[in-house]
Amino acid sequence: MMKLSRRLPRPTSLLLLALLVAGLVVLAGRRSPLHADGPIPSATEFRLKPGDHISLIGNTLADRMQHDGWLETYLQSRFPKYHLAFRDLGYSGDELTLRLRSAGFGSPDEWLTREKTDVVFAFFGYNEAYAGAAGLDKFRKDLAEFIRHTRGHKYNGKEAPRLVLFSPIAHEDLHNRNLPDGRENNKALEQYTTAMAEVAAANHVPFVDLFYPTLQEYTRAAHPLTINGVHLNERGNHFVAQVIDEVLFQSLPVVQRDAKLLEKLRQAIVDKDFYFFNRYRTVDGFNVYGGRSYERYLGQTNREVLQREMQVLDVMAANRDKRVWAVAQGKDLQVDDSDTPPFIPVKSNIRGPGPNGEF
Repeated sequence: MMKLSRRLPRPTSLLLLALLVAGLVVLAGRRSPLHADGPIPSATEFRLKPGDHISLIGNTLADRMQHDGWLETYLQSRFPKYHLAFRDLGYSGDELTLRLRSAGFGSPDEWLTREKTDVVFAFFGYNEAYAGAAGLDKFRKDLAEFIRHTRGHKYNGKEAPRLVLFSPIAHEDLHNRNLPDGRENNKALEQYTTAMAEVAAANHVPFVDLFYPTLQEYTRAAHPLTINGVHLNERGNHFVAQVIDEVLFQSLPVVQRDAKLLEKLRQAIVDKDFYFFNRYRTVDGFNVYGGRSYERYLGQTNREVLQREMQVLDVMAANRDKRVWAVAQGKDLQVDDSDTPPFIPVKSNIRGPGPNGEF
């Protein structure tokens, strides 16, 4: 039998569903340069607006995107005057109903509110697919509830967020005897991708299929797109960013991008993401916002000191948004962090030989 990863995807219920659903999941009207073998499913009636705050949530696929920056790079370069603000709230291992965090970290809703989210890009389904066919009904129910819950909030304080669902990527066969070839995994991922398309259509949510495009690209790419079959490398993230940009905005004119300027923009985005990553994923949560953060030493807690440091990182990330916007427009900007709040001096809980206990 041929390996699943070595054949082109045949029409399935996912594509048949796409042909039947009007308005939200449709087949692209033009031939895709990324997928020359045929059109790809496209989410319609989705638009970004100037000033939008876009939050990425979900599993490792979303989490790792910030380290390469390609998705934001493509969208910032498409809308250079929109002043879009991207924040990656992805977290390795996240599922629709399971998002493990340290005490005091903040709930998903609290973080989406903190970031004044206008648009939610949701990447789920990969981890859930390990439950196989037996878990499909629960996944459909959980996804429908997630949609209802997310739309029931006004994270930006004004209106419900615009939500886009993204399917899992396919499993790449790296032909490494130390790694699985992905055949069995892809059977489950295909089922869950189809289920996502069905739930998205039923709830009128834009949906982007990443499973079939990656499955197809694995057979054509000159180099691997993943580090281990399931986690994208930089080339893989670049490809997926192109797919998302094309699918979401296929009705808009094709954007001609200069490779040198695009790389400069990407580096500005990676720099910004570095500061937000260290704010959002700060280490030792037990001391920063968990139980020990409330212990007092000479009237001072770790929490008040370290919360200020995270406020500093918030401002530094926002300052780098401004440079991203400038570079996206073919300009540049010297980042100025002089507006960060002052650090809180840390008192020692052990007295030294100085007159006031200083060391």
